[in-house]
Amino acid sequence: MEYIFYFLSREISVSGKNHLNPPKQSRSRRTLEHIVQASLEILEEQGYTALTVQSVVDRANSSVGSFYARFSGKEDLLDYLGERVWDEALERWDSAVKARDWSGIDLQHIAEGSMRLLVDIGASRAVYLRALDQARGIDGLAYNRFRDSVLGDVAGVLLERRSEMSHPEPELAVRLGLLAAEGMIEADRVADGPLPRDILASEATSLLQHYLTAGSTPQAPIRSSEEVDFFDIWS
Repeated sequence: MEYIFYFLSREISVSGKNHLNPPKQSRSRRTLEHIVQASLEILEEQGYTALTVQSVVDRANSSVGSFYARFSGKEDLLDYLGERVWDEALERWDSAVKARDWSGIDLQHIAEGSMRLLVDIGASRAVYLRALDQARGIDGLAYNRFRDSVLGDVAGVLLERRSEMSHPEPELAVRLGLLAAEGMIEADRVADGPLPRDILASEATSLLQHYLTAGSTPQAPIRSSEEVDFFDIWS
């Protein structure tokens, strides 16, 4: 499924190397997975400065020799993590979007489900993408690329329900509505004492729906039993 969306015009290379050929032996694969998991945990808990070869192998219960059998050093590890986290996140998202039948879901349910999804992305394993971007000195490019891809797909799904939009320019309404709602979510993420998930998602939904159905009579809130299950792409 491919959609033309204004803020997807940037082409950003996440990594110039291709590390993503897994070892053939099961023991080597397990060692690699332990190193990867240990590295991600250190990045999340302590940040880039705490990530050293020794700290990684200590947490992974591995050896320095095992590390250097797979990576030339810390920067090589970061390149691998950047490729892998990005590719896995996008692959999960793409699979989830393609697996769902959107034809029977109305605009309000899609709006509410998509806003919950954006809130969850900001509070989930996407923290790894931010940490890796910071560690590699690219200031959020991989995370932003993933977020833009998600927004682009959500925009495409919303535009499938353009007949339910009262805005005279549905494409413009979807673009501005998503940018405004996503901006609110991002701003709340960095604020002191962020809002509870349900409140933030509800307010973001109201903002999005204002752009899509300006002038229409507001509908009753969705009951919990009617919520769209917008896939957990991080499990």
